[in-house]
Amino acid sequence: MSRPVFLTGATGFLGMEVMARLLERGDRDVIALVRAADDAAAQERLEDVMRKLWRDPSPYQGRARAVAGDVTAPGLGLDTSTRARVAGEAGAVMHCAASISFDLPLEEARRINVEGTREIIALAREVEQLERFIHVSTAYVAGKVTGTFREDQLDAGQSFRNTYEQTKWEAEHVVVEAAELNPVIARPSIVMGESGSGWTPAFNVLYWPIRAFSRGLFAEVPARPEALVDVVPVDYVADALVHLLEDPSATGVVNLVSGRDACTVDDLVGMTSAAFGKERPPVVAPGSTGTGSAHADDHAAVYFPYFDMDMVFDDAHAREVLGPAGIRCPHLADYFPRLIEYAQTTRWGKNPLTREEAAGAHATA
Repeated sequence: MSRPVFLTGATGFLGMEVMARLLERGDRDVIALVRAADDAAAQERLEDVMRKLWRDPSPYQGRARAVAGDVTAPGLGLDTSTRARVAGEAGAVMHCAASISFDLPLEEARRINVEGTREIIALAREVEQLERFIHVSTAYVAGKVTGTFREDQLDAGQSFRNTYEQTKWEAEHVVVEAAELNPVIARPSIVMGESGSGWTPAFNVLYWPIRAFSRGLFAEVPARPEALVDVVPVDYVADALVHLLEDPSATGVVNLVSGRDACTVDDLVGMTSAAFGKERPPVVAPGSTGTGSAHADDHAAVYFPYFDMDMVFDDAHAREVLGPAGIRCPHLADYFPRLIEYAQTTRWGKNPLTREEAAGAHATA
């Protein structure tokens, strides 16, 4: 059995998917950094997450241990003995924790995304038998560039749409400087629910404009119809991260994206209209009009810049590394109906299913 993974972000969507795979595979335990007052409270939070994953999480509870801490605290908020124990037990570090809010003040976003990354790197340097260090970034470190953004690019003279993009770009620089850790940097694009079942514990990011459209809040969509909307399902990203954890030959930066297979805004508008049986709204030039609703306009300022991109993410290295393992990103059109079906079945999260229940419901259907 391999040494445990020290995992941040286990209470978040992507982190819990990674944890589920590691525990289901059965060859690695998980030590999760969880924000809480003490270890008992941290363990309870972690077990709450496990209850979102499985009807009966008891087979896995002994293999996922929480330690109370905080990526924004000096030394991660770990006392000396806990830190030494983690450094002695762990064999890998996977940093999934981040603030994904687009509108945090810059210094607050830096405290979480940049300084938090520095703290994780400091711990990784103390791990006695470190086999792997994986940092989860975002493809949107590309910021506002045009053309193709390659996996070997980071500095392209770009500006940024929001503090999330900027601070994740700054955090990547911190990781690159820790070259002695031989880090692997994974850059997912927009992460949505599982492709097989549609399961998600959180309806944010792209789900918001989709739900707003279903409620009739968009009379028009201000966007470039040919712009690519790069969406990936969480199972593809989590499968990729676990593979990168176990494959010592995988190095460098890996764009976990749809790339040239990404759907266009026009495709997304068409799929959404068909899913809800609504008339297709016109796509108009960005900035030429509002959306038809003041409430929608408030949120559009955050999301619609991603519908006005003249850029494609290159994923040649990802395909080279993941393809032989059979890990490929499905096309959004192939699983979009399942995302919407799960959203409607659970009333957009008001009546949630566990990940296991959602998979079972899909298999039965």
